[in-house]
Amino acid sequence: MGGRGGSSGIVNPQTMTLNEYLGKRGLSSPMSDFMIDKMRIPHGLTQRQTKQMQKEADKARKEYSEKREAAIKEYNEKVKSGSIKEKSRIDVLIETANGHSDNPSVQAARRTLEKRGIDWKKRRKKR
Repeated sequence: MGGRGGSSGIVNPQTMTLNEYLGKRGLSSPMSDFMIDKMRIPHGLTQRQTKQMQKEADKARKEYSEKREAAIKEYNEKVKSGSIKEKSRIDVLIETANGHSDNPSVQAARRTLEKRGIDWKKRRKKR
């Protein structure tokens, strides 16, 4: 209805990989970090304390796994519905190629894009 900044109702889907989606939700690691701080120096624990700690760790592991699986399922549903667009291999390579030039993965991404004739600085095919 007029005015500045109005949209025509067209929504561009957000592009992201599964790892980025999981990372935004704190679920990027395939396993939970629940026990990292608890296993530092477990000296002097009784058998009962050890069993209780293992029971808590199992519970935390299952909860984390369920959250991660639900997030993966949610991502796949959003990709199917079109609200999220999965990044292409080229997009991922261009992102990587824009990193620090001393990093071997950045160098490899640049070589790959060079072979394909894509200018990673301008994000388009070379002529």
